[in-house]
Amino acid sequence: MELSRRTERCGLTRREFLQAGILITAAAASSRLIVGVEAAPGSTSTPYYEPFLLEDDEDRMVFYDALGFVVEENGKKCVANPLLPSKCMVYTKPYRDDRFPLLPPGATEDFYGRCIRCGLCYFACNYMGYNAIRLAGLREGLSRLGSPVVDELITHPCTLCMECTKICPTGALKEISKEEVKMGIALIDPDLCWAWNSGDCKSCAKACPFGSEVFEFTFNEWGVHTRVIADKCKGCGLCVPACPIGGSAIHVLPREEYERRT
Repeated sequence: MELSRRTERCGLTRREFLQAGILITAAAASSRLIVGVEAAPGSTSTPYYEPFLLEDDEDRMVFYDALGFVVEENGKKCVANPLLPSKCMVYTKPYRDDRFPLLPPGATEDFYGRCIRCGLCYFACNYMGYNAIRLAGLREGLSRLGSPVVDELITHPCTLCMECTKICPTGALKEISKEEVKMGIALIDPDLCWAWNSGDCKSCAKACPFGSEVFEFTFNEWGVHTRVIADKCKGCGLCVPACPIGGSAIHVLPREEYERRT
């Protein structure tokens, strides 16, 4: 009912109203009006989620109000979430600003105790031409210095070739099958996902080696709701560069961070 009143007010159909949300999110991502509310532990930048506030920009206020996209929450006016029009839009930062270092596939529980920083997994990955593994620098801390890291998923996702596990001399990377890999869990941001915002997109599932085993879709009047089945996701990140929103709608997180956010 609330959505119907908003769409009638600005003369848009439901589909047009929801698609406008994508444009507003893009504006939010580049706006300096956004005010951070919380920092993500271990992230390379802060904060990781932010409301799009409109307190100090009258022109933007008029524009979004004409679209019916202005709501008030906790005494502050902000842009409405296209899927929850009574709530402030909250968006996740683009991938490069919100990434976490992941361990290569097959990493054991005592990985850092076993890893001797020989770099063989790094060289194997680069020799194969995938370049998914880099060696940790000082920003990861002295305890992790020189150990393998996978975090540039938007340009170099893990292909699950498993060559790194075959060459590890200490067993820090255990030789396992692709089905057993648990690098992380992909999290989809519904504010940015095109499918969630009345689009027709299944790019993530098409790029995933396990497809429908990992991704499930719910079809309704709002669009195609895409969800990752957490215990099936390998965390390889092949879905990230496939995302048409510049990878921004998908973030692969360590299990602890995934559980904290969800």
